[in-house]
Amino acid sequence: MILASGSQVREVARRAAARPESAFRGLRLPAGIDVGRLLSDIGFWGVTSSYERPDRDFSLIAVGEAGRAELPAGGGAAALRLGADELLRAPTEVETGALRPRLLGGVSFGATPLDLPGPARPAGASPDVPWEGFGRGALLLPEMLFVRDGGEAGVVLAPGVPATRLADVLGALARGDSTGPDACGTAPAASVACDVDAERWLGSVARVASEVRAGHYEKVVLATCREFASGGPIERGRALRRLRDGYRDCHLFSVTRGDSTFLGASPELLVSLRDGAMRALGLAGSAQRGADAADDERRGRELQASAKDRIEHEIVVRAIREALLPASRWLRAPNQPGLLRLRNIQHLATEVRGEVSAGVDILDLVERLHPTPAVGGWPTERALRVIADHERFDRGWYGGPVGWLDAAGDGEFAVALRSALVRRERAWLFAGAGIMGDSEPGDELAEVELKFRPLAEALGLVPGGEAAGA
Repeated sequence: MILASGSQVREVARRAAARPESAFRGLRLPAGIDVGRLLSDIGFWGVTSSYERPDRDFSLIAVGEAGRAELPAGGGAAALRLGADELLRAPTEVETGALRPRLLGGVSFGATPLDLPGPARPAGASPDVPWEGFGRGALLLPEMLFVRDGGEAGVVLAPGVPATRLADVLGALARGDSTGPDACGTAPAASVACDVDAERWLGSVARVASEVRAGHYEKVVLATCREFASGGPIERGRALRRLRDGYRDCHLFSVTRGDSTFLGASPELLVSLRDGAMRALGLAGSAQRGADAADDERRGRELQASAKDRIEHEIVVRAIREALLPASRWLRAPNQPGLLRLRNIQHLATEVRGEVSAGVDILDLVERLHPTPAVGGWPTERALRVIADHERFDRGWYGGPVGWLDAAGDGEFAVALRSALVRRERAWLFAGAGIMGDSEPGDELAEVELKFRPLAEALGLVPGGEAAGA
């Protein structure tokens, strides 16, 4: 790629300085500025959050923090609205609509209006996942929001951010400064520091399945955690690059708080909203990809014919419809699920579309849907209590909504699956499985192992990471 010249960088800074510093300023960037390089070294560039859809050539990369709306105790996602409105209330001067101001962030799995207990965690029973600084949920206003949308690149400066700050970052990008330790070098050896308690997991699955058969509830999603220790700092930029290359049709995200970064590549859209048009995805029921095309087709047909997986999937879709219908003018979903095929796994998938009622924004929809039965269970309140009884670690933001929103109340949130929390030389990987009445404990454990694999490979914790980027 031909890098941008110094004169091009100065021209962008001049245009930024010509606009009121008290307003949001959205500016196009020259073609020689590769905003994606900001993710090569999160620490060097000061990246605080990111959200990408590689298959749509769409990315949002937040550098610095100009403000934050924290989720108050006892509230769901909609409780963030007041803080979001305050952060976005300044006037806006943008060169194109794609360069409008947006907030990035998410909500923890347990952040619902239901006042439920957290998981029981006896000392030494599970990894001590360091979620300090993440809280129940938050939306971040970046100092600089770098945007790539359909081949066009730009940046949005928050009010009060001087043009000189932007010029420094663009100059470093244009010069090709530090690709950073996150982008190159050989990954140090890693080992499992705290593994899944397989015996306990199998017992929990068997007990939950028996309670489903007895009619106590319809489904519970049990999750678990595996902690890795590496011989050196784990390279977050390398991991994001591998996920971008290997899982282009997923929602890639990162959220950094202090020295911890939560990142992943989720296959599951929670909900999106644009100009009143709403989309949600029901995703439940899983099978491994085949060894070749014929085997893959066979496994897909078996998944679609599986009574256990179809019932599990229908519970999720039914719950999505029931949650969204009161906020909709109309709502439609196909009667039969399709298949969403990823690199190492395939899922039953049903897209739900609709038009929202007047006054409904993306935070309303997130609160209505979270947690879906795909990550919690059904009925929701009972399932969350069962989870608290069985799980011995803090899910934190795993399984919660992550994404972005704008001043109009539009936005997109994914479910934070296929994810890990990275802190220097440690990483905590998360995975779960939906437990039904006919669930076989050994099969569910195998599914969890399959779901660990993408992040373990991307982070260089097990062999096969380069294959993800092939």
